[in-house]
Amino acid sequence: MLKLLLPLSFVIPLLTATPALAGNYPLGTMTCADIGAAASEFQDWRMSGVPREEAEKRLDAREFKDPVEKKNLSIIMGLVYGSYGRNWTVESAGKVMKTDCETGRSN
Repeated sequence: MLKLLLPLSFVIPLLTATPALAGNYPLGTMTCADIGAAASEFQDWRMSGVPREEAEKRLDAREFKDPVEKKNLSIIMGLVYGSYGRNWTVESAGKVMKTDCETGRSN
């Protein structure tokens, strides 16, 4: 039987560098609460009349701790400024996205 042995110097960084996961969300340094808070913030912008283009500029101006944050927030912004956002309140947007994060996504 062939065994593949990896040196500990290779395995340990892999184990400690794995980002937090909730279902299919690669969260990086974000939590599901962070995801919900961002959705509420974006919904507040939408309901306050901030156009999507301006919201995207605001998002681009942020500093991110890791690349996955911008990707996640861009997806959330797309949902908020898309058809889902028409039916959400500031509070419900946060709850929906936090719950979605906690339970994972099928796609």
